[in-house]
Amino acid sequence: MNLPLWELVAGSIAIVLLALAAIKANAIDLSGSIVGAIITFIVFIAGGLRWLVIIVTFFVLSSMLTRYDYEYKKKLGSAQEKGGRRSWPNTIANGGVAAIFASLELYSHQQVFVIAFLSSIAAAMSDTVATEVGLLSSSKPRLITRPTRVVEPGTSGGITVLGELVAFGSVLGVSALGVILSIVGRGGELEAMDAMASIVVGAFIGTTIDSLLGATVQGMGRCTECKALTENSIHHGKQTELVKGSRYIDNNVVNFLGILSGSIISVLIYAILA
Repeated sequence: MNLPLWELVAGSIAIVLLALAAIKANAIDLSGSIVGAIITFIVFIAGGLRWLVIIVTFFVLSSMLTRYDYEYKKKLGSAQEKGGRRSWPNTIANGGVAAIFASLELYSHQQVFVIAFLSSIAAAMSDTVATEVGLLSSSKPRLITRPTRVVEPGTSGGITVLGELVAFGSVLGVSALGVILSIVGRGGELEAMDAMASIVVGAFIGTTIDSLLGATVQGMGRCTECKALTENSIHHGKQTELVKGSRYIDNNVVNFLGILSGSIISVLIYAILA
């Protein structure tokens, strides 16, 4: 996309100011803000201010949800580390797929990459919402691979009815925002419906794949000091004992794969419907 000079300047200034504001709000560290700014700039160059609105909305809402009722989540032992402040691995896990498809759209100008971009944001939002809101559910989660098994809040692969409902609502919201901003659906009502259906179904499946990977291959360790189960490889300054999954597959890897899977599925559905 050839952006007008005023839009390029305005968007660039907005990205820098938002990165600085996120650091000041302690929502992200320096490394995360730099990577986030790069990802956001790639998306902005590919789609202009409308795409910028989409990805900034995701980053802002995900940070707010992570920090919402943080002390309660901390008591559950399921809160994000560092007070909810995100770093570069988390930024890449949640925004890297969007940057990839934005780059491909910038190079090829193919509609499928627009669908994939929106689906990646929808899947990332869905996973974040399902996790952060699901932790506040009055009922304990159940393991997605064994629905009869009740697990503790924050367990990888654990899902709740509340979490699934808000996850579906979030992918619907992102797809609707894409239509409202005329990122998709400019060819008419039928095209808009095809695009929304592709994004909603693909992104929600991507979130489900994320949960399945979390329940099966994501690494889980036991602290040698306090004997607590943790997804972190280091606890109390010591290497944890692996009790499940692979030590090389952490939550960030699972998030990236779930988002990527959902985006590809959305593209396949759109190809069938279009």
